[in-house]
Amino acid sequence: MKSHARWHDAPLVRLPIAAAALAATLAPSGASSETVARTVGQVTLIADLAQAFPGGLIVARVASRGRLGMVEAVLDGRRCPLYESARGPRALVPVPVDRAPGPVALGFEIMARTGRQRVPLDVSIAPRPYASRSVVVQETRRHLPTQPAAVHDGRRLLEAVRAESPKALWTAGLKPPVGASPDPASFGAAQTYVGVSTGLEYLTDGAFGEFHRGLDFVTPSGTVVQAPAPATVLLAAYLTVPGNVVVLDHGQGVVSVLTHLSRIDVHEGDAVEGRAPVGLSGDSGASAGPVLEWRLYVHGIAVDPRVMTGPLE
Repeated sequence: MKSHARWHDAPLVRLPIAAAALAATLAPSGASSETVARTVGQVTLIADLAQAFPGGLIVARVASRGRLGMVEAVLDGRRCPLYESARGPRALVPVPVDRAPGPVALGFEIMARTGRQRVPLDVSIAPRPYASRSVVVQETRRHLPTQPAAVHDGRRLLEAVRAESPKALWTAGLKPPVGASPDPASFGAAQTYVGVSTGLEYLTDGAFGEFHRGLDFVTPSGTVVQAPAPATVLLAAYLTVPGNVVVLDHGQGVVSVLTHLSRIDVHEGDAVEGRAPVGLSGDSGASAGPVLEWRLYVHGIAVDPRVMTGPLE
């Protein structure tokens, strides 16, 4: 394999003729115009940018004619392992909601015989504006963020959403957990909570930033809540701010969080099938009223759940 300097200096190409056939087999159907690739020696690096916007995902792939060691994709210092998929090694690289749009280098770190080497692939994050909104917390729930357990519970949830398991349990896109349509302006909104002076988003998942990290479905209490895809139950418990919570590990760093439930019907460690009931919707915790909130985390970063409701292969 070539030296680090030679790798770094190799030119970026956008689907060159030499790599077009290989890239076409890896890129999602209809997304070739939003795919960039770079061939270096026997290795082709590919990034699907169809959903590369704040709150979205970059799908990174690697193909090689020879054997490769461990490979990670790196965006803004965050490492995302490449896991096996139907089309070869793939990384789901989350783009944080507060990430500024524009050009950026997506790094591929490859363990080769000569050691660890990083190869940059120039990509661009598309703009996606998010609105601001205010939410009025129920008066009887406004004391919850001041409870001593609130910070501890947020860190507990943060630990859960950082789960990494190598096998993808989903074979198609994730499905919404209830039949109601979501509030399209809920995810990513710069959120102000009327009646609460502390940051509810931070207290919910232990991560900084007060943009709303969930997709809200306003639905009557008692609505059956279903698993968006096959998963292992990581957490099924009452937490101070989000209320009754079910955390589902779908594999390969993809984790669903369902909050404000009125009832939990699964236990930690359970294996659940896609569309299996996991509880009932409600308004537990510091809520504004009956709502089912679906949060989706990829490698611990919240993304818009809608980016994974379609196929990734």
